[in-house]
Amino acid sequence: MLPDSTEPCREFLVARGETPKRLDLYLSRNCLPFTRSRIQRLIDEGLVTLNDAPVNPSQKIRGGDLIRVLIPPPRAQGASPEPMDLDILYEDDDLLVLSKPPGLVVHPAPGHATGTLVNGLLAHFRSNLVIASDLPPDEGEEIAEEPLLQRAGLIHRLDQDTSGVMVIGKSEEIISHLMAQFKDRTVSKQYLALVKGIPSKKRGEINAPIGRSQHDRKKFSVRADGKPSVTRYRILQVYEENYSLLEVTLLTGRTHQIRVHFRHLGHPLLGDAVYGGRGKDSHSFPRQMLHAWKLAFSHPRTNQEMRFEAPIPRDFREALDQLTPVPAAGFP
Repeated sequence: MLPDSTEPCREFLVARGETPKRLDLYLSRNCLPFTRSRIQRLIDEGLVTLNDAPVNPSQKIRGGDLIRVLIPPPRAQGASPEPMDLDILYEDDDLLVLSKPPGLVVHPAPGHATGTLVNGLLAHFRSNLVIASDLPPDEGEEIAEEPLLQRAGLIHRLDQDTSGVMVIGKSEEIISHLMAQFKDRTVSKQYLALVKGIPSKKRGEINAPIGRSQHDRKKFSVRADGKPSVTRYRILQVYEENYSLLEVTLLTGRTHQIRVHFRHLGHPLLGDAVYGGRGKDSHSFPRQMLHAWKLAFSHPRTNQEMRFEAPIPRDFREALDQLTPVPAAGFP
C-alpha cells in the first residue's frame, strides 16, 4: 500500500537497531516499490541522499539515518499521442483498466510505429506517462524477457490477436507496485480459450517448462531446460464439432504460455496461425480464440481488492454461435 502523499520527494528514517545493510537493498525491501536496479539508477543520478550527503548504492545504512529520495517526474519516449476510442472499464488518479479489442497492437514495434494502444493512452491522458522497461512476462501476452521498446504506463501486454482486460499505471510508483504483484503472482488472471478437441479431464493442470524454440527463435515450446510454467484449466462447454471452451488460469507468466501449453497437450487454440498445427478446422476463426477474461489485483494506494471482467468481443461470440453445444451431461 502506497502513502497518500503525492509529493515526489520521500523521506525515510531508519529505525534504531536496524541491522547495517546496503542502501539500495534497504530501500528496495523497506521503502519503495521499485526494483533494486531502478533504485540504483536513482542513486547514480544523484537523486538519493543519506543524512543530506551524496551516496553510492553499496553504502551501508544504520539506525537513525535519514534517507531522502527525489522521484523524477513521469516521462514518455518514442511515441506520439493519437486519439483512439478506448473501452475503459475503470479509471482513477492512479490507474486505468481497459478492455483491449482484438487486432490492436499494444506498443510501437517494427511494422507498428503508430496506431498502438500506447499512442491511444498518451492521447487519453493528454500528458506524459511513466516509461517502464523492466516488465514481467506473462501469457505473452505480457511483456517478454527480450529488451524491446520502452512502454508507457504498461504493467503487462496482450498479443495483437488476443483481446481482454489490461491494467495501466499512471505513475512510476503505481507501476512498480503493480509489477511487484505480477512478479509475486498475487494477481489473478483468467482467460477464455477455444481449443481443438476435448481434454480427457474436466479440470486439469499443465506443468511443463517453457523456453524458446530451438527451431524458430520467435516461437516458444515445452522443453526440459525451460522455465517452470503451470497452467490450470476447466472445461466450460464442449461442442459437437469436437471443440472445447475452457477457462484458463495462469499460475506462472511465460510468453505464449497458454498457446504453447495447449499445443503441448494436443489441444491447440483454434485460429492460432503460429501454434495451431497443420490440421484444418471444420469452421473458420478470425484469430486465435483467446480472451483475457478476468483480472484481479490489490489497488496500490488503498489496498482494496479490484476485480474486473472484460466483455467477450463480438468476433469471439460469433465464433461460439456457429458451434453446437453438447449438454453438460455429455462432458468428460
